[in-house]
Formats: sequence, structure tokens, C-alpha cells
Amino acid sequence: MMELREGETLELKRQWTDRALEDLAAFANTRGGTLLIGVRKDGTVVGTVTDDAELQRIANTIVSKLGITPSIQVRELQGHEVIVIKVEPIHGVVPYQGRYLTRVGTVNRDMSPEELARRLLERSLQTWDGLTSPWGPEEIDPEQVVQFARLARDRLPQIEPSEPERMLQNLGLLQGHRLTNAGVLLFARRPQLLFPHARLRIGLFKGNQILDSHEFEGTLWQQLNAAMDRFRQVLQVRFDVQVTKPTLEGLQRRETWEYPLEALREAVINALIHRDYTAYGDIQIRIAEGHLQIWNPGGLPEGIRIGQLREPEHPSVPRNPLLSRTFYYAGLIEHWGTGTTRILELCKAQGLPEPEFVEQSGSFKVVFLKDPYTPERLYKLGLNERQIQIITVLRSMGSASLGELHRHFSGISTKTVQRDLQALVEKGLVKASGEKKGRRYGLAR
Repeated sequence: MMELREGETLELKRQWTDRALEDLAAFANTRGGTLLIGVRKDGTVVGTVTDDAELQRIANTIVSKLGITPSIQVRELQGHEVIVIKVEPIHGVVPYQGRYLTRVGTVNRDMSPEELARRLLERSLQTWDGLTSPWGPEEIDPEQVVQFARLARDRLPQIEPSEPERMLQNLGLLQGHRLTNAGVLLFARRPQLLFPHARLRIGLFKGNQILDSHEFEGTLWQQLNAAMDRFRQVLQVRFDVQVTKPTLEGLQRRETWEYPLEALREAVINALIHRDYTAYGDIQIRIAEGHLQIWNPGGLPEGIRIGQLREPEHPSVPRNPLLSRTFYYAGLIEHWGTGTTRILELCKAQGLPEPEFVEQSGSFKVVFLKDPYTPERLYKLGLNERQIQIITVLRSMGSASLGELHRHFSGISTKTVQRDLQALVEKGLVKASGEKKGRRYGLAR
């Protein structure tokens, strides 16, 4: 409450006017937020009228015009009384004068038609993948049914691909005589005839220059397999031969790809089953020098934050539960909510930096990195300029003693360089070997 600066969840008002309803509606439609009455835009606290009549008038206005019940309290700030109005995020949408608003930074903006459609679905307690499509069972591709049954045999031992309609009904993918949207994406012959944006694109980049681009259509199973085949075609691989026995049979060849294929597989599956299919746009995979990025339309589902994706067991709120459940039966995902931690573990085991999870402007992306020492990443880790320079020196020298490193800095004491080195060791970026005067430092990876 002391850092009074407007943002995505805080709005400041000198006094109450009905214009504040716009902010409260936008808060409710986004992540919730707080409105302070009696504080100027620059954060100066001036106070406001806080008697019971005023509080009741404000409460009645909010309830009657927005249909939501806020928390309203009086607090003392810097010697003045202010009104604190808090609203929680809601399922569905709150309209304001015929507009549907969402909060972006310090601005309220109108929802796009796709956003509004998604929120209205939530309000009706339905999900997009569970809606019935105009297509009937004649659009089912028998080959896709057989392949799924083969994958799902362990988890659905009684599955019978010779009766595709019954199988899809049991999975909730066929309602009456209509395929659900999930049924179309998973088992139709040509899903893109109905959903042209349900495709996946992979591009190779050098800087901002596009070297190559491929689009993949078909069912979600086909798109997943095509993406993995493309990774094997364009990513670099190293072969390590291990000898377990002094015989020809004892030679084992191990493949090490520049990014773990299983981690990429998990990320592509997440994009396919968790993307927002009400938003126009395809899944985009960018392979560039030093990183690989998987982007999909749709941010995180309500109730999940970016930081939770790194927790061993974070909440699972699937946007498309039918798609998620069917992929689970196929053995392609494990328990819901463990895919992102598996990605982290696979990258760590290969000595790669942890991938970055980014939610931005209604979309979500996973960024795989090969180099843990890029300036952008080092700044994000909170390193100062000297520490980044130490990393640069160690990259060029391979290893160095404290004295050798100190010669690269003018006007800086040896103790300061030593403190920086210790900080880098504690962050796992630099390793130390040897004792006392013979100690040398090198990059940890």
C-alpha cells in the first residue's frame, strides 16, 4: 500500500465518480485489483469522504451497475483516510456500458472477439473442445482411430477400434451424431476444413531472416509427429559410443541432441492441447541460433501463475479437458501439471539452462536456450557489469586465477573481484577448483 503507483492491479482516484466502474470491470475481467479513492495519479494521498452514507452509495452503485460485490474498507494512509475497493477475478465477463474490458498495464482496453467468446464459454461452464461441431461420424478417419487404440491399450485395455463411434462416444468426443470440436481435431480426416487455424508452423531463422518455413496440418497426432520429425531433420546431434563389453554387441551409441527431444515433445504437446482455439493463429516454432521458441495463442488458464510452472506439483487447469484427457489415455502425457517440471528436469540433466516460460499479450511461449551465458539471461539473473565481464573473460580463457581475473579490472580491489566470483559460484555459473593460491575458476557449464 505504500508504493502508490498504478499498474495492472492498482488504480488511483482523487475522488469517486462512476467512471471508476470501468476500472473495476476491467479488474474483474482480468486478475482482480484494487481501487484507492483519495489518492492522486502521482501517488499523493489527499483523503476523501469516508462516512457510512458515502460507502453505502458506492457499494450500491457497483452492485447495481456491474453486478459484482466488492470488498470496501476505509484505511489511513499518510495521515488521511482513503477508501480501498477490492474486486476478485471472476469466471465469465462483467460488462460496462455495453463494453467488455480487460486490464493491460495501466490501461483498460476492449476485449477482442476471440477473448470475449472464450470468456462467454467459461460463463456457460463449457469448454471450446466440448462444443459439438457440424460434422458427423462419417468424417472419422479409421486410421487415426486404430493408431490411438494402439497407444491407449495400456490405460484403456478394453478399447475396441473396430467400433469407432462407440469408442469416441465413451471418450466424450462424439455427442449424439455430432463430433465435438476435440473429436474433429483428433480424429477427423481434414480438421483444417473446419478449423483452418489449427495448424503448426516451424521456421528456421538467422537473426530476423527466415531461412526455411514449413506448415503442418492434419490431426493433432499428425502435427505432433511431423514436428518431431522436423526436429530430427534440422537439429544437431552428437553420437557418443559407450563400451559396456569388449564385444561388438557391447558397443552402445547414445544420441545427444542440442535440445532434449523429450523436452521438446512435452512442450509441443502442451501447445497443442492447451492453446486457445477460439483465437485465430497457429502454433509457431522458431529455431534460431542459440535458442528454440514454441509459441501458442492463449495465455495461462485462470488460476495459474508463471512461477507455479516450476513447482513439482502445480495446479492443473486444462483449457481443453477433452484434448488433455485423450492425450493422457494415449500415454503421451502423465499426471496433469507435471509436464513443465519434466521439461526443466530434462534440460538440467543435459547441462542446458532452464527454459523460460513467458506469458505475453494473450499468448504463451517456452524458450529453450543452449547458452546459459547470454547477456540477456545474465542480466535477468541479477548480475552486475563486473560479474558479466568475469563471465566473458572466463569464456575466452577457459579458466583463470583470481590474480589473472583482477588484471582485467582497473580501480577495483582484489576483494571486490573475489566477492563477485563467490556470488557467481553460489549462483552455479562459475566453479572453483584447487586450494587457496592454486585456486582457479572456470565456467560451470
